[in-house]
Amino acid sequence: MPSPDYSIYLVTDSTMVPETSTFLSQVKQAVENGATIVQLREKKLLTLDFVTQAQRVHEITRAHNVPLIINDRIDVALAIDAEGVHIGQDDMPAKVARQLIGPDKILGVSCASEAETIQVCEDNVADYVGLGTMFATQTKDVKSVVGPIGTRRKLEVLRNHNEKSAKKISCVGIGGINQKNVAKVMYQCRVPGQTLDGVAIVSCIMAAKDAGAATRQLVNNYHGQFKSDWAHFSEKLASFSSKPLVHHITNNIVKNFSANVTLATGGLPIMSELPEEYEEFASLDIPASLVMNLGTPNTRLMHVLTTGLHIYNQYGKPVVFDPVGAGASKPRLSTCRELLNAGQFTVIKGNLGEIMALQKLSISSQVEQNSEQATMQGVDSTVELDSEQVASIATKVSQEFRAVVVVSGAKNTIAEYVDEKASRIAVVDGGHPIMGSVTGTGCSLGSAIACYVACASHNKCDIFEAVVDAVKFYNEAGARAGAESKGPGQFSFNFLDELALGQAAREA
Repeated sequence: MPSPDYSIYLVTDSTMVPETSTFLSQVKQAVENGATIVQLREKKLLTLDFVTQAQRVHEITRAHNVPLIINDRIDVALAIDAEGVHIGQDDMPAKVARQLIGPDKILGVSCASEAETIQVCEDNVADYVGLGTMFATQTKDVKSVVGPIGTRRKLEVLRNHNEKSAKKISCVGIGGINQKNVAKVMYQCRVPGQTLDGVAIVSCIMAAKDAGAATRQLVNNYHGQFKSDWAHFSEKLASFSSKPLVHHITNNIVKNFSANVTLATGGLPIMSELPEEYEEFASLDIPASLVMNLGTPNTRLMHVLTTGLHIYNQYGKPVVFDPVGAGASKPRLSTCRELLNAGQFTVIKGNLGEIMALQKLSISSQVEQNSEQATMQGVDSTVELDSEQVASIATKVSQEFRAVVVVSGAKNTIAEYVDEKASRIAVVDGGHPIMGSVTGTGCSLGSAIACYVACASHNKCDIFEAVVDAVKFYNEAGARAGAESKGPGQFSFNFLDELALGQAAREA
C-alpha cells in the first residue's frame, strides 16, 4: 500500500463542535477541503456508540480516499476495518498492537521524549510517530511541552533510523498547532535529512464555525513559505530608502543609549512594553523590526516578549534577539529556551559565552572538548577560542535556530547555515577596546543590526549581508570614536557623532 499523506492530520474532538454545526459535518468539511488523514478520538463513548460513530466517519473518509485512524481502540478499528490505529505510551506496547492489527494497517505511536522516539525506532513496527507536545494545548493532559527545540532532537533520532532501516517511519507534529503557527512549525522543525511529514490539528478545525474555510487556510499556510525565510538577492542595501522603525523591548540600563544609537544609525526608536500597541507597529507598511533584549527578565516581561515575537512573526517583520547573560544562570537559559520555542528570530546576537549557552539547547548539545571551559561572569564571556572554533559554534546555532548568528567580541563572527553543503561566514574586525568600558555598546549593536535588517527585509535584500554591513558600520564608528577619546565618557559622545556622520555619508 502507498504511504499515506500525513500533511494535514485531523484529530477529532466531539466536545469542540460549535452549536451551528455537527460532528460529522465538521469532519466532512475538513476532508472535502484538504484534510489528508483523520484520527477518530473518543475517550468517553461506550463501545457500541464508538463503533457506530466510527462507521459513520468511515463512510465520509472512504468517499474521499482519506485513511481513518482509530485512537487507542484496536477492537473498534478491527470492527469497522479502519485503515489504522494510533496508540499512546500508556497503551499496549507497539509490537503487541502490530500483532493484533496485522502487517497492512497503519500504526501510529505518540512520542513525548527522545527516549520514547528511540524505543519506537528500535521496535521498528510503527508507520509514523506523533511528536509532541509542540505547544501548550487544552485538548489533552500534557506531560511536557518540548517546542521546536525538543522536536528537532526527535527528528534527529528518526533521521538516524530512516537512514539505516528499510522501514521508514514518518512523523507529524502534535500540540497547539494552528493556522497562525503552522508555517513557522514546518520552517523550524527540520534537521538535515529529516523534516515533519505533517501536523496534527484539533481545535482550529473542530471548533471552527466554518470548518471548510479553516481547513483551506491551514492547507494554504502549511504549504506556504514562512515570512521570515527571505530568499537571497545579489544586491546590497546601499542606503535606507526610508527611516526604519525599531521597536525595542530591552533592559532599563541601555534604553537611552540604544535609542540614541538607533537615531544616529538612521532609525526611529520606540521603547514599548505595552503589548496592546504592538500590532499597530508591526502592521505598518514601512521598514520595521523588533529588538528583544533579555537584560532584566521577569515574569511580566516574558508575556511582553512572547507577544511581541508572535506579532512581528505574524507580519513577517524581522526580530533581533540578544540573549544577555544566557549562560549566567539556569533560569536565564530556561527563559531563552521558552523564547526560542515561541517564535522565529531573524538574527541572534551575543558574546561567545551567550552563544555557547544557546548551543546547549541545540541537538549537538555537547560542545567540543577544547571549549568546555566556557563560562559567564555576569553578562561577560570568559572563554577564548580560535576563529574556526567560534565559526563552528556560530554555524551550529544558526543551523539549529534558522537565524543569522552574530558572535560579538574583539573580532565579530557572523554565521548563516544555508544547507548541509554550505554556510556563510564573515569575520569583522574593528571597534575599540574602550567600547568594553561603556555600558550599552554591546546591546546597542543589536539596534544597529535591527535598522539594517528592517530595511533589508522590507526591500527583499540579503539579510546576511545586511547584518555584516551593520556590524562593519558599527565597529568602524567605534574605532574612529575610540581614537578621538580620552576615556569612556568622551567616547559615548564621540561614538554617537561618528554613527551619525557615517549614516549621513551613506545617505549622501
